[in-house]
Amino acid sequence: MALYAVFGQPVLHSKSPQMFCPLLDVSDHYTRIRPGSAEDSIHIVQDLNIKGASVTAPFKESIFHFVDHVSEEASSIGAINCIRNEGGKIFGHNTDHEGVTRALEEAGVQLQGRNVLVLGAGGAAKAAVFGLTRAQANVFISNRTYEKAKALTEKYGATLVPWERTAKTPWFDAVVSTLLPEAIPPFAGYMAYGCLLDAVYKPSLMSEHTRSCGIKIIPGERWLIWQGIAAARFYIINKKKNKEKRIAPETLEQNIGDNPYREKLRIFVLNEQSKNEFVDGDYDLVVSAFGKNKNQIATIIDEEKRLAFGA
Repeated sequence: MALYAVFGQPVLHSKSPQMFCPLLDVSDHYTRIRPGSAEDSIHIVQDLNIKGASVTAPFKESIFHFVDHVSEEASSIGAINCIRNEGGKIFGHNTDHEGVTRALEEAGVQLQGRNVLVLGAGGAAKAAVFGLTRAQANVFISNRTYEKAKALTEKYGATLVPWERTAKTPWFDAVVSTLLPEAIPPFAGYMAYGCLLDAVYKPSLMSEHTRSCGIKIIPGERWLIWQGIAAARFYIINKKKNKEKRIAPETLEQNIGDNPYREKLRIFVLNEQSKNEFVDGDYDLVVSAFGKNKNQIATIIDEEKRLAFGA
């Protein structure tokens, strides 16, 4: 049996278990884990002998400091979105940049020499800028925190678009949004663009604005699928010694509909005492309880349910 996971905060909404299920052996399991921190994630990987995992917000940048080996891509980006456990040594990698470029190309956007605006400056935005720059697009960046946007533009030779801009922007062949669902740039009404790739796969202000303008939206699931194909090669197919296996997008997308487990949620509370009782990982959610009391754990579980299923 091999155990795989996705780490995040929140994480119950994640579609990674459904997505990667077709690639697993019958005895394998894939679960969602809510750690207390990036460092806690690594301890859990080692304690439970997790073979590989995806890493999502807010740990993509902070986990960088706790792995043993970092790929060239992850090192350049400064963020990690998947890890592999080889005999207790943790290898970090980043495939988000492939998710961005492949999703845009799939939608018919020819990136070389085209204008692409990236909204945000966190781990996902860094991966997007890395991939778009490597694809030779003309990259523009805008973020609420000026210093973060400026640092990213200087690193990649991109063009900074001030968050508070009150004038028309250049034509953008595509906009890549890594913003939170409730965020939208003040200059959105001044923008002219061909399509939007939204990193989130739930309703967002940026998607709502784009839809109201009649502009094409590339759903976040396409980013998810394409980065997932690359991630699977890194920590699932790699472990099975079958690196040449072709993974078609439809293999991963067939099961990423609505979460099917709301009425029969299986939750495991992980602490020093219970970790020896963790048998096969066949859970919908694992909550790290190290250093937390019962009330804190109950609050975390309620929050995960609310964010995954609504009020």
